[in-house]
Amino acid sequence: MNLRTVILIVSIGTVFSKKFCSYNEVLNVHKRGTYDFSVQLLDRVSQDTDAHFAFSPISTWIQLITLARGARRSTQKELLKVTKYHRNRCYQRRYRQIINGMYKDLKYVTKRSNVIAINHLLDIKKSFINETLKNKDTKILMLNFNKVEEATDKVNKIVQASMNGIIDDVIDEEDLKYTIFVMADTAYFKSDWLWPFNPAYTSRQTFHSEKGNAIGEVEMMKSVAYYKLTDVPFIHAKVLEIPFKPNKLSMLVFLPEKGSIRDIYYKMKEIRFGTISSLFERVGPRLITVKLPRIKISTVVKNIPELVYDMGVKRVFYPDIADLRGITDSKIHVSSMSQAVDVEITEKGARAIIAEYLTSKGGSDIEFVANRPFAFLIVDWKTEIILFAGTYSYPSIY
Repeated sequence: MNLRTVILIVSIGTVFSKKFCSYNEVLNVHKRGTYDFSVQLLDRVSQDTDAHFAFSPISTWIQLITLARGARRSTQKELLKVTKYHRNRCYQRRYRQIINGMYKDLKYVTKRSNVIAINHLLDIKKSFINETLKNKDTKILMLNFNKVEEATDKVNKIVQASMNGIIDDVIDEEDLKYTIFVMADTAYFKSDWLWPFNPAYTSRQTFHSEKGNAIGEVEMMKSVAYYKLTDVPFIHAKVLEIPFKPNKLSMLVFLPEKGSIRDIYYKMKEIRFGTISSLFERVGPRLITVKLPRIKISTVVKNIPELVYDMGVKRVFYPDIADLRGITDSKIHVSSMSQAVDVEITEKGARAIIAEYLTSKGGSDIEFVANRPFAFLIVDWKTEIILFAGTYSYPSIY
């Protein structure tokens, strides 16, 4: 599996005891906050893309909390309310510890780089720079935006080096024109399945619409192994867990039993990962035949301001009322936010000897066949952070 995402933002005291600021306490608050934010944003992206997309909600969340640190008054209140990010400094240190720790644990399967390019004429406050640089893999560049070609090249070279050449050219010269503050966030994910698919058993099969009509063909992968599969009545869907290596990461596949795939993330607002996890534990692993299409989705979402505006982030986009005085005393606002994501899901990484052992069992009495629209989440179970998500509704041969 290969995934990559490019996120671009272009823009110009309550006291707690140590008990309530412990790692576990903040982690629990963090889980609820990032989950609520993620499913709300994914619901809006789904409606905007006709339910065929890939997206990284955690990347947008990180961008917004970075802005929240530099925002003041009502602008900051909106950002904190939507992201569920706490203004208490102890909580913020714990949040950073959680996020940085996650990326450290996943360093062999994912890379992330956040480059903030600032016009050298802008007087950026040292407090914002120092606080921002505490985030893992974050770099701040002071550049001459009048030399557009040179500044663009410097940003792209930093990203390319951080991503080992996997991702490059995240911004172009147009992104630096008439701007003074640019944030480019990139992430890359690659991991082997715990139970790999054997390419020898991949075959071309029909993919259906939600109404049961044949709408195209896909290359359907097949694996027989001990998976967790459960019904989640709250969202009227079957949910399958496909674990990665390391097995703290999983892809959850949601196959609706009734209703539209366009409503899946809206319905997910009513549950938590704890609900799904409890249902998984109740049924336990079972020998299941899994059939899943090869997936290749490229999505560009350029109207993120509109999507988060609907969620309550508003003032930061208005030149006259945006208050970002924690970044600079100059009058600036966020002018655009966009994200580009490529998702590729294949049998790659499978070890032939393991695949042969698993598929030699033949089939099983239980089947999970994703031959109609479905949703997927890639989840870090320790933090319950949704790294990547999407829906697959329109078939293609890949």
